[in-house]
Amino acid sequence: MVAKLLLLLCCSTASFLRSNNNHHIFVHSMTEEFRLQEREKHGYSWPPTVVPNTPGWERIMSRRFEQISRITDRNDKWNAWVSIMTSALIAPNYTENGWGLTRAPEHITERLQQRLNRTLLEEGIIDPSGKYTRQEHHIPVIGGERPIMIIGNDNRQILNEMMPMFEWWSGIDLQPSIAYGIRAYRNDSNLLMHIDKPSTHVISGIYHVGRSEDAEPWPIVIEDFHGNTNQVYLTPGDILFYESSKCFHGRPQTFIGGYYASLFMHYAPANDFDGEALRHERDLSVPPHWHVDMPPYEGLDEFEQVGTSFKEPKCKNLLCSLDETNEQSKHTVNWYGPAPKGLIVTNGWDPETMETPKEWVESGYDGGKRRQGVADGKDGSDEKDDSGEHDEL
Repeated sequence: MVAKLLLLLCCSTASFLRSNNNHHIFVHSMTEEFRLQEREKHGYSWPPTVVPNTPGWERIMSRRFEQISRITDRNDKWNAWVSIMTSALIAPNYTENGWGLTRAPEHITERLQQRLNRTLLEEGIIDPSGKYTRQEHHIPVIGGERPIMIIGNDNRQILNEMMPMFEWWSGIDLQPSIAYGIRAYRNDSNLLMHIDKPSTHVISGIYHVGRSEDAEPWPIVIEDFHGNTNQVYLTPGDILFYESSKCFHGRPQTFIGGYYASLFMHYAPANDFDGEALRHERDLSVPPHWHVDMPPYEGLDEFEQVGTSFKEPKCKNLLCSLDETNEQSKHTVNWYGPAPKGLIVTNGWDPETMETPKEWVESGYDGGKRRQGVADGKDGSDEKDDSGEHDEL
């Protein structure tokens, strides 16, 4: 019966890319039977070989495969499979660990903090309806009050100015996609775990600008290619580099405080990259048994898909690796800024002292699909400046 259903009707629009006389043809709906035929032509098999092929990444993804197999809602199940397969397999990795922490240029931090400070009332609270602010539109992955967007006209300039730092980290030539913010989260907010657009949000950064004096510590959480769940406590002026369409990330803990403000920056590879093709490949990669409801599995934590994000509702902080009573918490590592200037903190550093690591190699790491690009002169200067309009985190 499933083979006769249009994926457009049973879950979400499935689409794929095929070539006909050197022209790309996009097909936006297809029967499951036809999808499986195309899947086989593209060489997908089950179980897949995860990318990068490390023991830790395999452990994370194998557990997720089991969890989403037990989702009962058909739409949620399809969306979960698409997200997990993008992270596990379809999106290539460009770095060894998937994240890094460094210090931003001081003159840009000062500029952004001036933008933030002009919106503050005497009590240190952001004016939500001032000349330079607006309330962000509803985004399902963000809980609590909607954030305040602090408007500026230099986001594109900052994106271009800082691109060499992101190329330094990723090892490839980049083109700017978008920068949005400054976004100020408010009291009782949280951000569920998710990945970003694989077509545009590939090499990304969270630039922490400032927070209220009463703000409690609120880490960004990111899973890396070696199976760690990293809680990174940023200080103003820190930048978290991350592969945002590959590594699940979020702030699932509830924020307590007046505001927490950051600028979000996204780039895509400048060469040898077809973002649209990745979007279509992710539909083909979903396994044939995606619709089968598997029986309960003892010891497997519940997984709930929320739009394009997820939560583990029975675990503290909505993520089992952040619940000290759960076995998954043994894979959690805490990192505290400020980051050292001119260096990138990542796996292998001492998280307690933030000291430069000695020789460190993860057993089983095979290099994944990191690629070196060749400069082609693209700088994204014809793109519009954007202070907050976006449809993906």
